[in-house]
Amino acid sequence: MPRHRSAKRPMHILIFGGTGDANRIIRSLQHEFGQDIRLQLSLAGRTSAPSIPDGVPVRIGGFGGPEGIIAHFKTEKIDLVIDATHPYATAISANIAKACHAVAMPCIQFHRPAWAKTEQDNWIIVNSIEEAARILPDHGTRALIASGAKNLHAFEGLEKTWLLVRTVDAPRDTFDLAYGEWLFARGPFSVEGETELLERNEIDVIVCKNSGGKATFAKIEAARDLKIPVIMIARPGGEPVLQAPDAKTVVQNVRNFLEQF
Repeated sequence: MPRHRSAKRPMHILIFGGTGDANRIIRSLQHEFGQDIRLQLSLAGRTSAPSIPDGVPVRIGGFGGPEGIIAHFKTEKIDLVIDATHPYATAISANIAKACHAVAMPCIQFHRPAWAKTEQDNWIIVNSIEEAARILPDHGTRALIASGAKNLHAFEGLEKTWLLVRTVDAPRDTFDLAYGEWLFARGPFSVEGETELLERNEIDVIVCKNSGGKATFAKIEAARDLKIPVIMIARPGGEPVLQAPDAKTVVQNVRNFLEQF
């Protein structure tokens, strides 16, 4: 049960989301703190029909940089920020951190732990999607591209590698998929389903990001079983704000801020 404080206004927490983790954090905070907090969820609006927790006001769309975020802090009287965006959403995370530093806004950044490579995995680690595209022809002729809908232009012009491009929604940026097919699908995926997909399409290499979590890990397990190499785009570094590797740590950090509020 939530533990209520004495009569003070609720702490107003702005959560930058767009991931299943953000929704789970919201439910944990609601359960733990009840009326001691007010929550607002901010979504970039890049996917259609996003999953939104019940009872939480939602803002959809960009802010135009740190200045827009700061203006929102002031308008909405925000007390605490939680960055629970995707680990590869580097632009928005950088803007969140800059805005918070500029006005001394407390900020917690949650990124789920990355997947760990095992001895059975054949990963080729690269630092960017451009590097992944550049070396792709050296590792296979039929590729599953599971790196998201952004920056797909890096794969244009690959005449010798057939691409199965899987995204949640059609990309907003122009991408000429001259040699391959689109697959629009949203996880979670099963190992059985991923294995069947890889075998049916004769996939011999995968390109993906080290997103972490369970929802899309099945392709890694399937690749391991089928001995398919994975070109893994490494994670960018975290922002210089308070880091939380799991929802439990987020809740504890919120409790600490709440006690000082």
